[in-house]
Amino acid sequence: MPTIRRFLDIFLGTSCSLLLLSMVGVLCWQVISRYVFNDPSTYTEELLRLGLVWLSLLGAAYSAGRGSHMAIDLLRDIARGRFRKFLKLLVPISFIIFSVYVLIMGGLHSMQISSKQLTAVLQLPMSSFYAALPVCGVLLILYAILNLIDVIKTPADEAPVDDIKKSLSMGE
Repeated sequence: MPTIRRFLDIFLGTSCSLLLLSMVGVLCWQVISRYVFNDPSTYTEELLRLGLVWLSLLGAAYSAGRGSHMAIDLLRDIARGRFRKFLKLLVPISFIIFSVYVLIMGGLHSMQISSKQLTAVLQLPMSSFYAALPVCGVLLILYAILNLIDVIKTPADEAPVDDIKKSLSMGE
């Protein structure tokens, strides 16, 4: 399982980094074309919007996989034994349910509805924006399954998410 997690982390980290780098380049071109050449580029706004959608959703999957997503863990921290383990199981199970119903099913439905619509300047199908939803959903499910396995394998009193964070920060 660590091999799968490492592959997903490298793939998503690299994808997000390259996407951010390309967005910075497009933004720089927008500024240069507007203020240096006095002829603003027409396609950069749509490219940046598309990049922002994909970067946000891929980044959400990446942060959920690393256990750095936003969470309220007060109850989990004061709980002990089997109840604590049950609470730890709720997060990945919630991610799976949310991903299946909202991101994958809702995203596919949105893609179907918008498949005949095109963006104004680039003439890209609007479904290219909505395709980020099911892709993110699948990635979130993969990470949630890996996290679920880690929670199940760990004894009730230990904190597998904290162990994941430690191993990721130590580079193991």
